[in-house]
Amino acid sequence: MKKIFLIAFFGIIAISNAQEKDNKGNKLDEKMFGSWKGSENDNQKNGLVKYWIQHRFEDGTFLLLFTALENGEVESFVEKGQWWVENGEFHELHFDSGKTDVYTYTFIDENHVKFKAKQIGISFENPEYEFIDTKIVDK
Repeated sequence: MKKIFLIAFFGIIAISNAQEKDNKGNKLDEKMFGSWKGSENDNQKNGLVKYWIQHRFEDGTFLLLFTALENGEVESFVEKGQWWVENGEFHELHFDSGKTDVYTYTFIDENHVKFKAKQIGISFENPEYEFIDTKIVDK
Protein backbone atom coordinates (compact mmCIF):
# COMPACT_ATOMS: atom_id res chain seq x y z
CA MET A 1 0.00 0.00 0.00
CA LYS A 2 2.81 2.40 0.93
CA LYS A 3 4.57 1.79 -2.39
CA ILE A 4 1.35 2.33 -4.37
CA PHE A 5 0.73 5.60 -2.55
CA LEU A 6 4.31 6.74 -3.17
CA ILE A 7 4.09 5.79 -6.85
CA ALA A 8 0.86 7.81 -7.15
CA PHE A 9 2.43 10.72 -5.28
CA PHE A 10 5.49 10.84 -7.51
CA GLY A 11 3.27 10.35 -10.56
CA ILE A 12 1.52 13.57 -9.60
CA ILE A 13 4.93 15.22 -9.41
CA ALA A 14 5.79 14.04 -12.91
CA ILE A 15 2.55 15.24 -14.51
CA SER A 16 1.95 18.40 -12.49
CA ASN A 17 2.16 21.71 -14.31
CA ALA A 18 5.55 23.35 -14.09
CA GLN A 19 5.58 26.69 -12.30
CA GLU A 20 8.29 29.32 -12.15
CA LYS A 21 10.56 28.50 -9.26
CA ASP A 22 12.87 31.08 -7.80
CA ASN A 23 15.13 29.97 -4.99
CA LYS A 24 16.24 33.59 -4.37
CA GLY A 25 19.27 32.28 -2.51
CA ASN A 26 17.11 30.99 0.32
CA LYS A 27 18.80 28.83 2.92
CA LEU A 28 17.70 25.20 2.94
CA ASP A 29 18.09 22.69 5.76
CA GLU A 30 19.38 19.52 4.06
CA LYS A 31 17.85 17.37 6.80
CA MET A 32 14.42 18.42 5.42
CA PHE A 33 15.00 17.07 1.90
CA GLY A 34 12.95 14.09 0.75
CA SER A 35 9.51 12.66 1.45
CA TRP A 36 7.71 13.12 4.77
CA LYS A 37 4.31 12.04 6.08
CA GLY A 38 2.08 13.14 8.88
CA SER A 39 -1.43 13.16 10.24
CA GLU A 40 -3.56 15.03 12.72
CA ASN A 41 -6.94 14.69 14.34
CA ASP A 42 -8.86 17.73 15.68
CA ASN A 43 -5.64 19.76 15.66
CA GLN A 44 -6.49 22.52 13.14
CA LYS A 45 -10.22 22.27 13.69
CA ASN A 46 -12.56 20.02 15.69
CA GLY A 47 -13.91 17.20 13.54
CA LEU A 48 -11.17 17.49 10.91
CA VAL A 49 -8.74 14.62 10.29
CA LYS A 50 -5.85 15.17 7.86
CA TYR A 51 -3.18 12.93 6.36
CA TRP A 52 -0.38 14.18 4.15
CA ILE A 53 2.75 13.35 2.25
CA GLN A 54 5.14 16.17 1.41
CA HIS A 55 8.21 16.04 -0.77
CA ARG A 56 10.73 18.82 -0.21
CA PHE A 57 13.02 19.14 -3.20
CA GLU A 58 16.65 20.27 -3.08
CA ASP A 59 15.78 23.32 -5.22
CA GLY A 60 13.58 24.66 -2.40
CA THR A 61 10.23 23.68 -3.88
CA PHE A 62 7.70 21.30 -2.37
CA LEU A 63 4.72 19.21 -3.35
CA LEU A 64 2.16 18.42 -0.68
CA LEU A 65 -0.61 15.83 -1.06
CA PHE A 66 -3.42 16.10 1.52
CA THR A 67 -6.35 13.85 2.31
CA ALA A 68 -8.90 15.43 4.66
CA LEU A 69 -11.91 13.83 6.35
CA GLU A 70 -14.64 16.00 7.81
CA ASN A 71 -18.33 15.30 8.44
CA GLY A 72 -18.11 12.00 6.53
CA GLU A 73 -16.68 13.75 3.46
CA VAL A 74 -13.25 12.90 2.02
CA GLU A 75 -11.28 15.47 0.05
CA SER A 76 -7.84 15.15 -1.52
CA PHE A 77 -5.84 18.04 -2.88
CA VAL A 78 -2.32 18.99 -3.90
CA GLU A 79 -0.40 22.12 -2.96
CA LYS A 80 2.82 23.32 -4.57
CA GLY A 81 5.18 25.91 -3.26
CA GLN A 82 8.57 27.10 -2.08
CA TRP A 83 10.23 26.36 1.28
CA TRP A 84 13.24 27.78 3.09
CA VAL A 85 14.74 28.40 6.51
CA GLU A 86 15.23 31.94 7.75
CA ASN A 87 16.28 33.02 11.27
CA GLY A 88 15.96 29.40 12.40
CA GLU A 89 12.33 29.19 11.26
CA PHE A 90 10.75 27.09 8.52
CA HIS A 91 8.90 29.09 5.83
CA GLU A 92 6.43 27.58 3.38
CA LEU A 93 5.09 29.74 0.51
CA HIS A 94 1.97 28.22 -1.07
CA PHE A 95 1.78 29.09 -4.78
CA ASP A 96 -2.04 28.87 -5.04
CA SER A 97 -2.83 31.23 -2.15
CA GLY A 98 0.36 33.29 -2.28
CA LYS A 99 0.51 33.03 1.52
CA THR A 100 3.50 31.94 3.59
CA ASP A 101 3.27 29.81 6.72
CA VAL A 102 6.04 30.17 9.30
CA TYR A 103 6.90 27.50 11.88
CA THR A 104 9.49 26.94 14.54
CA TYR A 105 10.87 23.44 14.13
CA THR A 106 12.86 20.93 16.13
CA PHE A 107 14.28 17.60 15.05
CA ILE A 108 13.24 14.92 17.53
CA ASP A 109 15.61 12.54 15.72
CA GLU A 110 16.78 12.22 12.10
CA ASN A 111 13.38 10.86 11.01
CA HIS A 112 10.99 13.08 13.00
CA VAL A 113 10.60 16.84 13.03
CA LYS A 114 8.14 18.79 15.18
CA PHE A 115 6.63 22.01 13.79
CA LYS A 116 4.86 24.69 15.81
CA ALA A 117 2.91 27.40 14.01
CA LYS A 118 4.18 30.93 14.37
CA GLN A 119 2.33 32.55 11.46
CA ILE A 120 -0.24 30.74 9.31
CA GLY A 121 -1.72 32.07 6.07
CA ILE A 122 -5.19 30.74 6.93
CA SER A 123 -6.98 30.76 10.28
CA PHE A 124 -7.17 27.68 12.49
CA GLU A 125 -9.34 27.12 15.55
CA ASN A 126 -6.21 26.06 17.44
CA PRO A 127 -3.76 28.96 17.96
CA GLU A 128 -1.21 26.44 19.35
CA TYR A 129 -1.21 24.39 16.14
CA GLU A 130 1.68 21.90 15.92
CA PHE A 131 2.41 18.62 14.21
CA ILE A 132 5.15 16.05 13.61
CA ASP A 133 6.44 14.99 10.19
CA THR A 134 7.97 11.51 9.82
CA LYS A 135 10.57 10.85 7.13
CA ILE A 136 9.51 8.17 4.66
CA VAL A 137 12.40 5.73 4.62
CA ASP A 138 12.33 2.88 2.09
CA LYS A 139 13.32 -0.32 3.87
